[in-house]
Amino acid sequence: MIEDFFKTEKQFIDNELEKYFTHLNKQEKDLLLKDFITQLEEFIMNEKAKRIHPILLTAAFSGIVNPMYLEDQIDQIREVSIAVELLHSGHIIHDDLLDDDNTRRGKPTFHMQLKNEINQVYKDINIPHKDNLINLYGRDMSILGGSQGYLLGLNILKSSKFPEHLKLLAINEYTESMDYLMKGQLVEEYMDYHNITMTLEQYLNIAEYQRARLFEKSAKIGAILAKGNIHYQIKPLSDSLLSIGQAHAIRDDILDMENDIRSKNHSKIVYILAIQNTDENQSKRLNEIYHKDNLTENDVKEVKDIFNETNALIIAEHLAKNLVEQAKNNLKDVYPDLNKDQKLFFNEFSDFVYQRNY
Repeated sequence: MIEDFFKTEKQFIDNELEKYFTHLNKQEKDLLLKDFITQLEEFIMNEKAKRIHPILLTAAFSGIVNPMYLEDQIDQIREVSIAVELLHSGHIIHDDLLDDDNTRRGKPTFHMQLKNEINQVYKDINIPHKDNLINLYGRDMSILGGSQGYLLGLNILKSSKFPEHLKLLAINEYTESMDYLMKGQLVEEYMDYHNITMTLEQYLNIAEYQRARLFEKSAKIGAILAKGNIHYQIKPLSDSLLSIGQAHAIRDDILDMENDIRSKNHSKIVYILAIQNTDENQSKRLNEIYHKDNLTENDVKEVKDIFNETNALIIAEHLAKNLVEQAKNNLKDVYPDLNKDQKLFFNEFSDFVYQRNY
């Protein structure tokens, strides 16, 4: 059911995003801004985007609203749901820029997309420091593009037709999620540049700020707009999504383990758990390998062997599984209960997060 649900809802979300960007382009009179909106649309409309956050928002709304009114309001909530997709897109634009990543979902990251575009403009023009100028353009416009994504999402909530008091509550959750995203990025960058080894507690905090909180806030906004009970419905649902979000981050690290080894990333769960359980020789070898300029296939294999010998991978799997079980237990506390289809969705989504292989 979960795969079919995602496929169906993703199509609705993609349609809403297309309509939104068409409207945005018609409204904008400045040709330069219209061009920038087109660049932003090209990046966000990647067909490989999963649209998890707007789907969580829509599912939470549908799970709590009176089923008699769902058909009349489903189009309205889907229009609003793209707010959290724009927020998520703004965050990954900034995240890709800070990590200097070149690809996202099989296509250029936003700063690379912009660099490729300006490179075509300057292709037959000889100017001093052209490469530096192209890099600065990609960086500067991505900083602005990510921030614009945050604001566009906020404007969608502000202009929605839901009652004012519900919109204010939803906007509060939206701005809180922005705060969490930025704090998580600040802490991670600070630790990276100061060469601070991340503890498991710090990892889980950052996973909460940069992944779980946006899961939680997406569902919470949907539940608020459905007039859910704050204590008996919204809180347990929010707690559940926090656990699911952290499990999702751990599962991502497990799936990306080999790439993270090759990029010598110290801030991933398997590395952190391995470091806690290495003997002196294993610790020395990890330190030596992670300080090499380039890793050989033997280096990658040796790191993976150390991860297995320290049971880091098994412990990470168990941690993710425990978080998923915790999420399911929280779902049981929602009262009045979620509508049948959405209760099934959130339970299946919990399992999907833990079991997925992509």
